[in-house]
Amino acid sequence: MKQTINPDTKEIDMISWHVVERLLLIFYEHGSLKKSQITSKSGLNYTSCIRYLKWFYTKMGFVEFEFSVDLKQVKSIHLSPEGILFCKKRILVNETLDSVKMQKAHLFA
Repeated sequence: MKQTINPDTKEIDMISWHVVERLLLIFYEHGSLKKSQITSKSGLNYTSCIRYLKWFYTKMGFVEFEFSVDLKQVKSIHLSPEGILFCKKRILVNETLDSVKMQKAHLFA
C-alpha cells in the first residue's frame, strides 16, 4: 500500500497564499526535494510544512511523491504537471523566477 503523508496529519486550518507561492516556487526552482529540505528552504516548521504538502497533494494535485523501493517511505516530492502549470500561469506570468525572487526576497529562506 502506498503511503504518502501520514493520514493522521491534521488538515490545514487556514491557507496563506504567500506560503503556497513560496513553496511552489521552491519546488519550481529546485525540482525534487525531500521533506526536510522543503521545510528548511521554506522556513516553515515541520508540522506546518507537512500540512501544506498534504493539501497540495489531496486537494490541489500540485505535487507528486517518489517512493522508496519498498514503497513505505516518501523518497522525494516534486511538482506535478498541474503544479508546474499553476506556477507558470499564476505566479510567473510576465515575470521570470529571478524577478519574482528580487521583488519578494522575504519569501525565500
